Amino acid sequence: CLFYYNYSNFPPLLPLFVSSSFLFSHSNALFTMRAGSTLLLFLTAFALSRAKRRKCAEGTMSEGAIVSATMANYTKMLPESEESVKVHIEMHVQDMGSLNEISSDFEIDILFTQLWHDSALSFGHLAACKKNITMESRFLNQIWTPNTCLINSKKTMIHASPTDNIMFILYENGTVWVNHRLSVKAPCDLDLRRFPFDVQRCRIIFESYSHNSEEVELVWMDVPITFIHYIQLPDFDMVEFKTFKRNLMYPNGQWDQLEVEFTFKRRYGFYIIQAYVPTYLTIIVSWVSFCMEPKALPARTTVGISSLLALTFQFGNILKNLPRVSYVKAMDVWMLGCISFVFGTMLELAFVCYITRCQNSSRWGKRSERRPAASAARPMRNGGVGSRRQVHLDDETTTLPMMNGSINGNGGVHNGNGSCRDGTMTARSMHEVIHPTSSPSPIHFHMNTYDSSTPLSIDQLHSNGIEISSSQYPSHRRPSPTPGCFMRFHPESVDKFSIVCFPLAFTLFNLIYWWHYLSKTFEENFSMPVDAFPPSAPH
Repeated sequence: CLFYYNYSNFPPLLPLFVSSSFLFSHSNALFTMRAGSTLLLFLTAFALSRAKRRKCAEGTMSEGAIVSATMANYTKMLPESEESVKVHIEMHVQDMGSLNEISSDFEIDILFTQLWHDSALSFGHLAACKKNITMESRFLNQIWTPNTCLINSKKTMIHASPTDNIMFILYENGTVWVNHRLSVKAPCDLDLRRFPFDVQRCRIIFESYSHNSEEVELVWMDVPITFIHYIQLPDFDMVEFKTFKRNLMYPNGQWDQLEVEFTFKRRYGFYIIQAYVPTYLTIIVSWVSFCMEPKALPARTTVGISSLLALTFQFGNILKNLPRVSYVKAMDVWMLGCISFVFGTMLELAFVCYITRCQNSSRWGKRSERRPAASAARPMRNGGVGSRRQVHLDDETTTLPMMNGSINGNGGVHNGNGSCRDGTMTARSMHEVIHPTSSPSPIHFHMNTYDSSTPLSIDQLHSNGIEISSSQYPSHRRPSPTPGCFMRFHPESVDKFSIVCFPLAFTLFNLIYWWHYLSKTFEENFSMPVDAFPPSAPH
């Protein structure tokens, strides 16, 4: 660059540079001489081409003179035309940022090009040495522009690296070519009903902010959208784009709008690994409780509660990265279905525990009924009846405290006062038997038929005509349970049924779920124009 600058301003320095380069290379090596010769040829060719490009023929106007002459009589007004001014627009996509579900927008870097004709800027009538002039961006403030804007963008920024990235070319017939390098944050119309198998569409809309369709007409170029490379976002693939032209009616007229719609298809592989596979494992772990003993209540409860908490945590972790929408998403259906299956295992556990408790109570009652009466009867002191008796009352077992005494041959029970009523114990006498008074005189029974040394059972009392009504005294024993409708089930049978029924129901749920959501995904067909991508870009 230093050589070119010196040569452009001082051509006589070229022989000096050649001789010094030759001497330097000759004094070192042949390789250095060849390298110096190659560099010399390159710099010479570059300098000649640069000089040729800048040189104008004699009698022609330079760029500065052309710009000065053109802008001298120019008025910044709408170009005169019988029809509205046609503004041709195209967009070259450089890159795209991630699509944000929370804010419902996406970021895109584009080269935005506008092309229109302004006869007042033509310089073909001048003796110009060039047919087009590249001008500085500051001249845009001095000419008329259609004031095209991105009407729906949330934020638009012109890149400055280090100066504003704006290109302005003026052609001799008055055609203006303006290009901006923009960074745009545009909105997206999110529909998350099929999340994470959803397809989202984002739009960019161009519109003249100052001129209606009677003054400015916006039209797409032949190839409206082009890409540097195939766009792949972290969570999405851009599968399609479409361009539209619409007319929008405002209170003060009708405006032209050019719209480009980008279609993004979500990559659901991340959610398969992070959401679906863990829930499968959690559901399978919850079924382990069916293989445990029905009496292992703490272990089975721990497995069920842990599975339920794991699913709830996973569900909350997914929802925090999504907007709060009122409709049901595909992920909601899946997570709520899995939580329902885990909750079903908890209900099955509660049912098994209830059956186990009922069966334990039933066994206790049967053991009480089958207890031999002789085990409750004890030998009496002084030839009396044992201190406790086992009496069957209306299919209930009652242990009665008995004082020393005897029974007469007629089956009557004689107390201390010698009262009896045809061998039937009255309520009062029953109360005295169960709750003896503190009378110092003991109660005596006289028995003529039985030996006082032989333990006497209640069956023998019944054989002698003694009847005791259970309604006349309070029961001192826990009442035996009444068999319910669930007594015919066994805990082991319920677990065996559940270990088959739950997997089958979950399999049916999977078939319906995946068929419903994936079938719609496979039915959608998207197409991308081939001419929108460079030949080397995959699409």
